[in-house]
Amino acid sequence: MKRKHILIFLVVIAMGMTACSSDSKEDTVSVETDSRQETEKEETADTEAAEIETNPVEPSQPEILEEDGKVSPDPIAGIVEKYEGSKVTIRTPEDDMLYYFSTENAQILEGYSTENAQAAEGDSPIAVGDKVEISYRGLIDFDEAHPSEAVKIVVITVE
Repeated sequence: MKRKHILIFLVVIAMGMTACSSDSKEDTVSVETDSRQETEKEETADTEAAEIETNPVEPSQPEILEEDGKVSPDPIAGIVEKYEGSKVTIRTPEDDMLYYFSTENAQILEGYSTENAQAAEGDSPIAVGDKVEISYRGLIDFDEAHPSEAVKIVVITVE
């Protein structure tokens, strides 16, 4: 009788262990399947986002990125206060601050807006009093002796 109870006890324990281990395997498979589905969804979303972010109109323009050493995501718009040599100083009407930029390697465009701007012909079209939008590289340095590097300057023309 004792052997019978011990045998039944062992069978119940074995079945319980088998049942527990099969549940955890099903959970593992289900988690792996969910992870794969989420990964595939993320890859699809990343691909779609990359397709949306491409700009077929201006492929020769620098990629606009954040962080030090890269092009600013938003240009600074302001009025030219001073333009001498390869340095331009602009004042922004919103905060009445002065910003200093080096124009040595900048692409200078002109137009009615940033969207329809074209390369400037002849001498530099930048003059004191002009409204400009400047895309720059790196972080803004408010030091006149060490101006930020302008990448693209759009002189907004008015007719």
